[in-house]
Amino acid sequence: MKKTHLLTLIALIMMGLLGCEKAKVTNEASADVFVKAIKNASGTTVYAAIHTVFSYNAMKSVSVSSPGGTPLMLTNFENGGNSFFNEPAIADYSATAPASGVYSYIVKFNDGEEITYTNSLATATLVPANITSMVKNATGDSLSVSWDAIAGAHGYQFKFLKGTTQVYFQAAFLENSPVKPSWTAKLPISKLNSSGSGTYTFELTGLLFETTEFDYIQAISTSTKDIAL
Repeated sequence: MKKTHLLTLIALIMMGLLGCEKAKVTNEASADVFVKAIKNASGTTVYAAIHTVFSYNAMKSVSVSSPGGTPLMLTNFENGGNSFFNEPAIADYSATAPASGVYSYIVKFNDGEEITYTNSLATATLVPANITSMVKNATGDSLSVSWDAIAGAHGYQFKFLKGTTQVYFQAAFLENSPVKPSWTAKLPISKLNSSGSGTYTFELTGLLFETTEFDYIQAISTSTKDIAL
């Protein structure tokens, strides 16, 4: 084959490969900040800011700055870097709610691109629910948990844990308006007993969303109560 023909063939092959090359996937992420309220060991309601960042593109690192400029690295991640978040320790909670305003998130994707996102934190908070009772029925095959409704909450979710292991999870269900004076959740004990006898912790989370679209969270509160089964 003549050299000129060979060069032409190579050029045509390269053009074909370039034509088949996939377009670069655009890096995009969504960031959210909300307030979590709990009661500490002394019964005082304390608060912490929770940060979550999600992307369908893998992220290498995420850092966040508060409205006052205080930086924080989000060191917890899942799904190979598709989501980053923080898990505050008890010492990270304060009797004062986190600063409201705009939080900035610097997201570094796996391909090296860095993009800054923002999300605003409002001043609204939710108080932890008062769990009024948790009892087995007369036949011992179901469990009823009652709590006073949280004023302003859009809904609730709850789970049962044995130690640190989650054994049951109830996804968020929305509250009707106006707020009911109390709630009762019933659960077959068979859903828990597979984990054996012992002490179980019921963890109830109240939810307040930013809008009626029920997408971004504005505030949550968490209460717990133990029961021996």
